[in-house]
Amino acid sequence: MLGNVWEWCSDVYDADVYGSYRIFRGGSWAEEARGCGATCRRRSHPTFRIDDFGFRVARSLTS
Repeated sequence: MLGNVWEWCSDVYDADVYGSYRIFRGGSWAEEARGCGATCRRRSHPTFRIDDFGFRVARSLTS
């Protein structure tokens, strides 16, 4: 699942320092291998767009 596209997260990077910048994780097809991993995170403004950004739709299952 890693390395397809960078995935936007709902987390704010550091609101005190970066304001509304959001986190994206995981690396993409355009990234070097060392940059593809669940622990790799970067930040950008939520309006930033590029070919290797995406998101994953997920929901919790209730029992």
